[in-house]
Amino acid sequence: MHNLTTSQYERVRNLVRRSPAFIGMRVVVRDDEVEVVEPEELVLGLGPVVEAVAGAPPDEWPTLVDECLERVLRAITGGSPELNGPTEQVLDRIYARLRPIDGSPTDWWSYAREVAPGLLMVLAMDHPDHIAILNNEQVSRHGFDRLMAAGLDNLCGQLPEKYATDDQVFILSGEDYVASTVLVIEWVVAAVTGDPDVPHGVLVAMPDHTTLIFHVLRDGAGARYAVGEIARLAAEQHDDARQPLSRNVHWWRPGSGYLDPIAHAADDTSVIGADLVTQYPPEFADLLTELDATP
Repeated sequence: MHNLTTSQYERVRNLVRRSPAFIGMRVVVRDDEVEVVEPEELVLGLGPVVEAVAGAPPDEWPTLVDECLERVLRAITGGSPELNGPTEQVLDRIYARLRPIDGSPTDWWSYAREVAPGLLMVLAMDHPDHIAILNNEQVSRHGFDRLMAAGLDNLCGQLPEKYATDDQVFILSGEDYVASTVLVIEWVVAAVTGDPDVPHGVLVAMPDHTTLIFHVLRDGAGARYAVGEIARLAAEQHDDARQPLSRNVHWWRPGSGYLDPIAHAADDTSVIGADLVTQYPPEFADLLTELDATP
């Protein structure tokens, strides 16, 4: 997240406090969150608001804060009247989507599943000017299984036409759902590499919503290089992103619905030998040993 000075952060809090986005609501602004007390209880993290104003001219801050808060509230409260109609009419606009847990109103999205430390898989409805996260009532009305099946299927249309490669490290950059295609990573690997075989899993990183980085595990030397390179690329993209997701390199295993974090770039890369922080689970360490012995 971009850092603001103390006075800048206080200005953000004051702009949030007076924002017309909260007309008709009673709110309490705290250090890093705003609590809606009435008419319904809701807690919003200030992270997205800080990201919205970071780097922008000061005279644009009031508009940026108001627009950000309106988008967040609209997404949380499910401002999508189309969802009141037949399920068949909305399925082609539903997407499975990654969402940071930090700052999320998880009580509204109790259907959401944690797919990696700090990351949820939610269901979103795509609009021309914003993305609305479905709440519990909407998901229950249309059926979780049906919506999720459509949401995962629709992700298969979100791959960018072009991508970059570096020693079998693939960097996919594009629109706002590219990172979420990690939720269909087997399909992504087959579509990008032409080889659907992933017996040892895939290294993946999702630094922000528009970027997916991956490497298919096949040999020890390639795996060790990929861990460091993906960590470096993920840190650079994450730290410059307006809506960051994760700096971690994750390990996806066949048959697993969870992404295990295994490494990330150190915050201070100027320290010699400290540029990569590893946290290998025993299974991944054993796999590296096995891959080292692979001809």
